[in-house]
Amino acid sequence: MFTPMFMFTKTFKQLFTRRKQAHPIFIEESSPPRARSKCTKRFWLLITASIIGLTLFFAHETAASDTQNTGSESGHFLLQASQTYHPIKSLPIDTQVTIDVSGMVAKVRVEQTFKNTANQWANGTYVFPLPDKSAVNRMRMRIGERILEGEIKEKHEAAKIYQAAKQAGKKASLVRQQRPNLFTTKVANIAPQENITVVLEYIQSVAYTSGEFSLRFPMTVTRRYMPGQTLRAFEPKNHSVINNNTSSSNAGNNNSMGWALNTTQVVDANLISPHSHSVTAAKKAQLNPVKITASVDVGMALSSIKSLYHDIDWQKNGSQYTLSLRQTQVSMNQDFVLTWRPLAGSEPSAAVFSETVAGDTHGLLMLVPPSAPDNTQTTTQAKEVIYVVDTSGSMGGVSMEQARQSLSYAVSLLAPQDRFNIIEFNSTSRRFFPNAVAASQQNTQRAQHSISQLASGGGTEMLPALQQALAHQAPEGFVRQVIFITDGAIGNEAALFAEIHNTLGNNRLFTVGIGSAPNSHFMRKAAEFGRGRYTYIGSVDHVKQTMMQLLDSLSRPQLTDITIRWPHQAESYPARIPDLYSGEPLLVSAKLASMQGDTIIEGKIAGRSWRQVISIEGEQQHSGIAQLWAREKIESLMEQKIGGADAEAIRLKVLPVALQHQLVSPYTSFVAVEKKVSRPAEQTALNKAVLNAPPKGQTQQPMTYPKTATRSLENLLLGFCLILLAVIFSLAIRKEEQHDLVD
Repeated sequence: MFTPMFMFTKTFKQLFTRRKQAHPIFIEESSPPRARSKCTKRFWLLITASIIGLTLFFAHETAASDTQNTGSESGHFLLQASQTYHPIKSLPIDTQVTIDVSGMVAKVRVEQTFKNTANQWANGTYVFPLPDKSAVNRMRMRIGERILEGEIKEKHEAAKIYQAAKQAGKKASLVRQQRPNLFTTKVANIAPQENITVVLEYIQSVAYTSGEFSLRFPMTVTRRYMPGQTLRAFEPKNHSVINNNTSSSNAGNNNSMGWALNTTQVVDANLISPHSHSVTAAKKAQLNPVKITASVDVGMALSSIKSLYHDIDWQKNGSQYTLSLRQTQVSMNQDFVLTWRPLAGSEPSAAVFSETVAGDTHGLLMLVPPSAPDNTQTTTQAKEVIYVVDTSGSMGGVSMEQARQSLSYAVSLLAPQDRFNIIEFNSTSRRFFPNAVAASQQNTQRAQHSISQLASGGGTEMLPALQQALAHQAPEGFVRQVIFITDGAIGNEAALFAEIHNTLGNNRLFTVGIGSAPNSHFMRKAAEFGRGRYTYIGSVDHVKQTMMQLLDSLSRPQLTDITIRWPHQAESYPARIPDLYSGEPLLVSAKLASMQGDTIIEGKIAGRSWRQVISIEGEQQHSGIAQLWAREKIESLMEQKIGGADAEAIRLKVLPVALQHQLVSPYTSFVAVEKKVSRPAEQTALNKAVLNAPPKGQTQQPMTYPKTATRSLENLLLGFCLILLAVIFSLAIRKEEQHDLVD
């Protein structure tokens, strides 16, 4: 930075020296036109230096912004290569989703068709969401009429196999887990004008809350904020072209094509930051088209079945409902949420599903505890409620409106004996009141006025806001609840989970997911660590109803101190059963020698003992129950890392479970390789990424870099120094003029 400035100063000095010698008349008092000319030159010198400085600064800021956005409407995006950025075309993709619901279990097939419409070979990368509780248990690669079955391998081994196949010119596919709800599919050596389809299958349990079943299929990714200091720059090699002679170091991680730099808090930021189309492009065309069909059979009559955010058509045949999107296909810009409600009187109170694998019986138990009768309820206990609201850039558009409405409605329901405070956060945090205040009319009106002024912008520095919210414990006579309203668009989930785990005390943390594509994994796990509940709001139209259900359940007695006695020795998950709030079912996975016999569940409702006996001799047999149990065990093991368990010890425990049950996990991946070589050795393959559709209703926001992620500060200082130099030169000339006038 200083060398160019030295040369700039030296050049200016030489110019002025030569000019002064060549034109001594400039210093003569008797030449007013020359004096005016000198003043004019001084003025233009100042303007020129200012323009140069400001141009340097804003040019870099524009370039930085461009690397965060997808840019033009033509579908181009910016790819890291040798620490510079080169626009290339993205890779189109079509998706088809088939959902089959039977009882409490859903089996889902996702077909991703990568289309190489160019005249050059291509390698494709697609970073996409799946449900965070899904157990991905099968992968196939389809090339024309040929089908290659994927194999589950240890993660690094799978990456090496894929990288070797890619370099050799063989068609290959790799599916990895980046987060429990974020996955990457890589496809190598797609021929010009060729399509390759990767088929993923997963299973998950169906949610049941307040008398309604629901299933959510996530469609796109909200860009995540990556806090911390920059860890390293991207690899100093050109990743835009790969051929059979390229080094295979890092086993396929080099060309991740993420927009973010790795940081001290998010060491894999470049792997979880997929590019997306611009909002402008999303308004002009249907991006990432998807077809969705579903079959629902829960063994009972339904009073309603609907999709919350997409129009559907459905037909009924006995107890089975089949449905499809009314528009045939839609853009993947908003999560697909399907709900169904049983007829009154046929709501389930308990259900058990089982599967026997290798001599072990695996069971999935759902129990809906009864609500406490009204006569058991005492006077309402006073609450101290701390609302935390996210106003970062990713909340722009309808998300911010949902957050304002949610917060405003929640504050309006506070009772006079309650206390409250509101913490707003983006790049910084601020409290509406220095401390929690009484929910008086005056205080709530002041809060409502401030809520109406909330606007989005800046980064998502969530940890300081969370620390402020959990810094205090419940005052005597109060129940302290923290309600966290956010889209969860952050990359440092583990640090936040650790903070909740270590500082929760007697607080209870409830998360409210906002927007078309929230980070459901963070929202759910934060609520679990906080011994609270996760609620999702995907539309402004659902704010009042959803918040009413949440706040109503918080004010009603819950089932606490829950214990389960299985008929035989069992390994069950979650290992620690959380408290249940009104309308919530108990859902537990277990492995035991046999399901024959009675299972006894005990707990307390409104302080009174409660007990229920379930006879499970006639349990329903379902494939996939064992894999759901394995998925729960892996999640439970990974949670131990939050408590400080040795990472390598956890890896050694997770690996055999994932390999035995053929599941994608943090330590295992699916890989499929065609035996024959497809790409000629003299041909190269461009790395191309599938761009995600921007979440519906979200405005285009400039991305906030982590500290030291760009050179903007240096350029700002350079611009300032150039302006300062211009001022100094101007003053120097003026001083010489005054000196010459005196002489």
